Amino acid sequence: MNAPLDHRETAANYRAVIIRKGKYRVILCKDGIQWILQREKGRDDRPWGGFGYFTTRAALMRDWERLHGQIPPEIASLPDRVRGYANGKTV
Repeated sequence: MNAPLDHRETAANYRAVIIRKGKYRVILCKDGIQWILQREKGRDDRPWGGFGYFTTRAALMRDWERLHGQIPPEIASLPDRVRGYANGKTV
């Protein structure tokens, strides 16, 4: 059985994960004002920690590409600015 989705951004089962690849993931912050690039920390209490905070797709793509070399469709299809994404999402 799957655990219910969580509102805490550092939770393993956070409700607004856009993409996860290996030990990295991108989430929409709980307030819907930025995308956060996170790294898995392996702690039980807070398994994910943020290290990049973005309001534009271009900036997010730049940092994701440094980590992975390729932009996945989940990121490439985001709107230019986070507000355009967050307006249509329930956070």
